[in-house]
Amino acid sequence: MKKMEIAENYRIDANFRWLGSAIKVNEELCLTVCGIERCKPDKFYGPTVRDDYHVHFILHGRGVLEINHKSYSLHCGQIFVIPPDVETYYYADPQDPWNYTWVSFAGTRAAFFLEKAGITAESPVRDTYIEPEEFLKITEKILNHHELTVANELIRTSLLYEIIALLVDSQNQKMGKQKKEMSYDYSPDIYVNSALEYIHRHYHQIRVSDIAAYIGISRYYLTHIFKEKLHVSPQEYLLNYRMEQGNRLLRTTNLSIQEISEKVGYENPLTFSKVFKNTYGLSPKNYRIKLTEDSKNESEKNKI
Repeated sequence: MKKMEIAENYRIDANFRWLGSAIKVNEELCLTVCGIERCKPDKFYGPTVRDDYHVHFILHGRGVLEINHKSYSLHCGQIFVIPPDVETYYYADPQDPWNYTWVSFAGTRAAFFLEKAGITAESPVRDTYIEPEEFLKITEKILNHHELTVANELIRTSLLYEIIALLVDSQNQKMGKQKKEMSYDYSPDIYVNSALEYIHRHYHQIRVSDIAAYIGISRYYLTHIFKEKLHVSPQEYLLNYRMEQGNRLLRTTNLSIQEISEKVGYENPLTFSKVFKNTYGLSPKNYRIKLTEDSKNESEKNKI
């Protein structure tokens, strides 16, 4: 039975290598087909409508894609995409037929990932911006793991993500740093929440530049979205959070001021004391004394 499945799902000859698998509903991303082909002159596909996304990387030669009532003359170093539910027709050039590698996939985030790679149903063609052989190398790795095992399925999926990541990264490189900063991938809320999680875990040992680097945005943009969403700068939030933790440790532990200072990110306890006093109006020492006095007064009241 296993040999039959392999024969049905993996084919190879002198000009063609192909691997296919079933679409898995509701997965974020799943590989359906991939392959490599040296096309014969005038070889065509369609007109047809697909159920998944087919992304072709042209390695050599030329061809034509007809989609959405438009015709694209394509050549080596370009990518073209066949989206689901759209009728397409494409064929190799009669004198210089194309060779390409392709991956096909479906999934709940497939369209989102391709949009971040600069590819949509309305703009189904773009340059690779890097050597197309970089995509070929990954496709070959997928095809080399064609046997039907759980381990190979996981490897194929990880390699599909690698291809998508390379598509997005090559698009970002083409856009350039300035333009990239103007079109971050996620919403400000997602970046702020990610920054807050990072601060809460590492507040004692980080700077604002570390936060920006961790979530992959500029310090300027991080400051902008913090002020927009939280009405404070990242530096102010970090300082306030450190003071909150220092306050908590003063109230709930017997640690020395020196130890608390180090735990909240200050090597010099005098610096910690100064910032703490600016925040709460008392030095850590006097704050702790006041806590003790307030506790005694409360105890005496309860005795009466």
